[in-house]
Parts: sequence; C-alpha cells; structure tokens
Amino acid sequence: MPLDVIEEKNLNDAIKYALDYPSMVLTHAKSSSPSGSLIDVAYGLYIGYISGVFFDGFLQRNKRFLNDGEVSHYNQIINEQSQTIKMTIKASLHL
Repeated sequence: MPLDVIEEKNLNDAIKYALDYPSMVLTHAKSSSPSGSLIDVAYGLYIGYISGVFFDGFLQRNKRFLNDGEVSHYNQIINEQSQTIKMTIKASLHL
C-alpha cells in the first residue's frame, strides 16, 4: 500500500522546505572534508535531512513505521525529485 495523500503531501513539503532553504543543508557539506564530490556529499545530506524530517513526522502522526509499500512509494518520490535536488545544490553552490 503506498503512502496516503496526507503523507505524500508531508514528504513533498519536507522536500520543498529543504529546497527553499538550501544553506541549511549546504553549510554542513561545505564544512566537512568530503571524500567524494561536494555535490554528492550535499545530495546525501539532503536525502538524510528529508528522510529524518519525514520519518520522524510519520512515526509521530501514525504511531508506526512505514510498511514495505509506503517505503517503496517514498523511494519513488525521492527518485522523482533527485534532479531537482541536484540542480538546487548546483545553483546554491554556484557550480
């Protein structure tokens, strides 16, 4: 079973917030000494931030963890947004 409409909106809101305020995530990427490219490190931090916000909220709202169908739907939404996330990172880092 996929995410319900409310949870899908919550996930998209977390993604939008992270994209609207990129300095919140990118400051951490710049201050670390990445072994990969700055864009790869920043992308990983973005996904970590979005996942943390969404999973914590989901648990609080539903008093349970995501089931397999919901995790699959979550991954689909993240994959659909990956190019937008990477473009925001590049634009914010002026690359």
